[in-house]
Amino acid sequence: MTPRLSVVIPTRNCLPYLPAAIASIRAQTCGPIEIVVVDDGSTDGTDAFLAQAAAADPLLKPLVHAPAGVSAARNAGIAAASAPIIAFLDADDQFLPDVLLDRLDLLERRADISLTFADVVSVTPEGRVLGKQFSYWPQFRQWIGGRTGLLDLGPDAFAMLLAETVCGTSTVIARKSSIEQVGGFDTRYRIGEDWDLWLKLARVGGVWCDTVCSTRYLARPGSTSRDTAELVRSVLQIYKEHVPDPSRIPQPYRSISKARLLTSKAMLARERDQRLKALIQQGTALLLAPSGNAARDSAFDLARLLRLK
Repeated sequence: MTPRLSVVIPTRNCLPYLPAAIASIRAQTCGPIEIVVVDDGSTDGTDAFLAQAAAADPLLKPLVHAPAGVSAARNAGIAAASAPIIAFLDADDQFLPDVLLDRLDLLERRADISLTFADVVSVTPEGRVLGKQFSYWPQFRQWIGGRTGLLDLGPDAFAMLLAETVCGTSTVIARKSSIEQVGGFDTRYRIGEDWDLWLKLARVGGVWCDTVCSTRYLARPGSTSRDTAELVRSVLQIYKEHVPDPSRIPQPYRSISKARLLTSKAMLARERDQRLKALIQQGTALLLAPSGNAARDSAFDLARLLRLK
């Protein structure tokens, strides 16, 4: 049985969540799907679970991988995948019902498309809904403008992905040959490696999004990196490598992407209790790209500087 799609799941000590992630893939109605689970050094019994699950599921392919980080794990999964189209799902996330078929059909019809993504809803372990990705980012929300379904980002795709992190990893469906063409995930980065890859894919093919909410993202304590210094370093380095000449980025995306860099720096200054520096950086970001979030953070920094908080 040849799969239409391979879903790559990197996992490390996520056994309480992994079965639900796999079940959400098996609930899709788009034909045979291969699931490649890369066990990146788990110590919680994931290996035994995968061995038992694979014995009952011929399209489940477990890989044991020495601990090397999520980029290397995903790259190993991509290399082992049998299908020409790859989807990504983190071990503690879940696909919502019947959300893959439209984009899978699109990629099979259109060889010029390298990357597709969809909306994602964030929830707490208690089930509280935190919000959706597309509605959080003001420029992308404005660009969608109430439209629904599959949308072509067009010639500004690179600039749009540079400016706002609208592309959630656990929503991505991409062409395997395009991923291999650009070298996969860059293992130099512990944070931002996904953003880096989406920018590379936007250089080599078309980018489409689906306004359908495809994925339930679990926002659990400790599931994301708290290394703000590494985040800022990665964001600045990725931007520098992709944008040697910012003047070539069309507006308003140029200003929004610059504001994003300043917001990252402000986060680090805030963490280090550099209050004036945080206010200047966040305030400049607000002037470059006004938004409710930037205004809120600027007000917070001003209050802290005045020792009101």
